[in-house]
Amino acid sequence: MVHAAYVWVDDDRDLDRAAQRLSKASALAVDTEADSFYHYHHKCCLIQISDGETVYLVDPLALRRLEPLGEVLGAQRIVKVLHAAEQDVLYLRRDFGFHLEPLFDTMIGSQLLGKTGIGLASLLFAYFGVKLDKGSQRDDWSRRPLNERQRAYASEDVRHLIRLRDVLKDELTTLGRLAWAEEEFSLVARRAWEPRVFDPDMFWSIKGARDLPPQEAAVLRELYAMRDRRAREADLSPFRIISDEALLALAKKMPAGSSDLNGVRGLTPLVRRRIGSDVLEAVRAGLLVTADLPAPPRGRPRKKTSAMQNRLERLREWRKTRAAELGLDPGVLFPQSTLEALAAVGPQALERPGEIPGLRAWRLGLIRLDAHRLLG
Repeated sequence: MVHAAYVWVDDDRDLDRAAQRLSKASALAVDTEADSFYHYHHKCCLIQISDGETVYLVDPLALRRLEPLGEVLGAQRIVKVLHAAEQDVLYLRRDFGFHLEPLFDTMIGSQLLGKTGIGLASLLFAYFGVKLDKGSQRDDWSRRPLNERQRAYASEDVRHLIRLRDVLKDELTTLGRLAWAEEEFSLVARRAWEPRVFDPDMFWSIKGARDLPPQEAAVLRELYAMRDRRAREADLSPFRIISDEALLALAKKMPAGSSDLNGVRGLTPLVRRRIGSDVLEAVRAGLLVTADLPAPPRGRPRKKTSAMQNRLERLREWRKTRAAELGLDPGVLFPQSTLEALAAVGPQALERPGEIPGLRAWRLGLIRLDAHRLLG
């Protein structure tokens, strides 16, 4: 279906025609829409592609095969241009087996140029005066049919990406940072999808969990596991079963009966009717835990010797100075975890850079001349 703003692709013949046209491009703008805000078993629901002239909205929920598109996206001579590519790359690899190399990520490119506004909307307005409507950002993209506003929203996310890539690439080249960016792009393009495995101890990520006494923490862990089970059964995002805030409040209150559920913030009458009995059962299970009560996890303690601490202070001061010289955010220049690993290993760190998290070749090149002074 052809509109002025896009071509809607939901049958095999239209996909073949689109793939034939797209295969002639040297660069393709790519984006995806998923339904993770609504579903536990989330999936890629829409693939947007543009060659800089025509925008194609490909409906993977309707198509029986996507191989023609995979061949185009896998072509080494075509650069795939995305913004904040990591999640899109993972969805396309997991759901369809697509590999997007070579890749250009306009968000990473803007970070390496020292831009303060790195969101797509900010960049498009700054460079081209284009205003994006983000009103459909959290829509349920698994529902069909998509309305015209949703389709227009999806189209605009790729319509300007190739010319944005062009200006960012020119700036990166001028500053001598294109090789930095290409190294980062390659790492993103090769990210592998890690299967989702539920871990009940992830309840510690709930805000306020680490402040709970051990027994209340045990209750929260049971509530957290109950919510995941219900979400998985209903194919809903866990927060749509019950919010983190409500789980925390329940863990603190530890209700013994249905009347105790009244007045818990976030536990609406509808939620009480749906999962009230499960909540009470989870609370009882948490109260039965008397041995091995949960304790907040701590990172593996790294014994900080005075030499390590001195190295870390020198590295931080060096990073601050170099970041100011280069006009970069210090965390983009060198993440804190990378500095700490360098400080811990010391003078031998540059001899085995693969063991230092985040020590890319471009970062290694920046620090090498000062390494003896900083790591000695």
